[in-house]
Amino acid sequence: MLSSLPRTDPTARRYPWYVLAAVCVGMLTVSLDTGALNAAYPSLADAFGVPVAVISWVGIAYMITTVSSLAIYGRWADMVGRKRVFLLGYGVFIAGSLLAALAQNFIWLLAARVVVGSGAAMLIANSVAIIGADFPANRRGTAIGAMETSVAAALALGPIVGGVLVDHLSWRAIFFVNWPSGLVGLALGAMILRDGERAPKRETFDFLGAALFVAGMASFLIALTAGSTLGWDAPIVTVGLALALVLLPLFLAVEQRVPQPMLPLTLFRSRVFAAANAAKMCGYFAMMATLFTLPFYLERALGFTPAQIGVGLTPIPIALSAASLIMGPLSDRIGSQIIAPAGLAVCAVGCVLLTQVTPATGYPAVFVGVLVLTFGMGSFISPNDSAIVSAAPSDKLGVAGGILAMMRNLGMILGLAAAGTVLSARVAAYQADGLDASGAFVGAYHDFYLITAAVVVVGVVASLVRGRTLPASGERPG
Repeated sequence: MLSSLPRTDPTARRYPWYVLAAVCVGMLTVSLDTGALNAAYPSLADAFGVPVAVISWVGIAYMITTVSSLAIYGRWADMVGRKRVFLLGYGVFIAGSLLAALAQNFIWLLAARVVVGSGAAMLIANSVAIIGADFPANRRGTAIGAMETSVAAALALGPIVGGVLVDHLSWRAIFFVNWPSGLVGLALGAMILRDGERAPKRETFDFLGAALFVAGMASFLIALTAGSTLGWDAPIVTVGLALALVLLPLFLAVEQRVPQPMLPLTLFRSRVFAAANAAKMCGYFAMMATLFTLPFYLERALGFTPAQIGVGLTPIPIALSAASLIMGPLSDRIGSQIIAPAGLAVCAVGCVLLTQVTPATGYPAVFVGVLVLTFGMGSFISPNDSAIVSAAPSDKLGVAGGILAMMRNLGMILGLAAAGTVLSARVAAYQADGLDASGAFVGAYHDFYLITAAVVVVGVVASLVRGRTLPASGERPG
């Protein structure tokens, strides 16, 4: 097997690229599943006889499970081996997909998506860590750029694949389709990946910290998602936020006292690690805001049909992929300290451009704004992720990768919650002032992108103050 090749073998010099292929298959599998599910919501609502607001919890359950467990699985992988947890993630993901495909009622489907989310978290938390461990620093940006490109491509193809499968087969097919790519990825991972470094045998898993983190984070995420749909005065929001305010500080207190914490807070003593993660969350706030609000703008302001909306979204994966492929290798040569904040600054410019679009300017103005925003985001991702990985010790790459992925998903959830809340509130305010539905939505859209631009500027500042990282020149420092 490739994983057993001696380091002196010529094939071993190509080994990191085989590793990248195995990781990319995992990210393609997870991202394709996420995108395909978006096309199946109407069919799922009809099949189980539940309203759209309820069926959306199929996605929310997956998202909450994934986000709240990423750091845990990263820490676990550091202890027992990243290959082991990565392969287990495939097994859990495939099993959960089978359970979802066979679901006989809504609760069954919801539980199956929790299983799928747990498997996805094992894969996601370890993807960047595996790349960081096997790629030298002077190739890490290129590798992460390639991985991000695979994610963007799968997210773009997901709704198309899902739509075809639902139209020609059934909603169950979107879960069965996870099996081929999942089994291929499992086989590749088993043949290619090495076990890598592990924590010393004497380390134990922090079960109390993990329980407090999952409970606190899940409470916070449930409150956020419920608040944006049910209203911020709903009882579930109040209870969720109250629990989060108690459990998360308690988690931080426990982590400072246990010998081997689930989430080593010492990682955040590195200004590079802490600030780059904060910048990542701000960037993905804008990314999710665009993915969520753009279809509504195309429909309500420009009158696009569903088919036209699909075409109108194409600048997003194209710009993300192009920027990742260009800026990843460039950051390997000149370092990330210039490209990462510059990419977010371009993203902020795109947000400002979207505050100027109107039905009169049509789709071309939207195309330019979205292209600038997503190209800036794609330019930011690879160098910023490379900086995060480089700032983490080699024996903490798993938990660092979990934190990185958690910040990405937190940014997306915050962007989604903010978009729903701000658009609803501002549309109501503009309609109260006498604007029609279309005019009110355009005004609310402009207001939201001013807020989004401000969030991205905060990310630019964080990316600038994180400090200089050494230009990539070889192996990771110990």
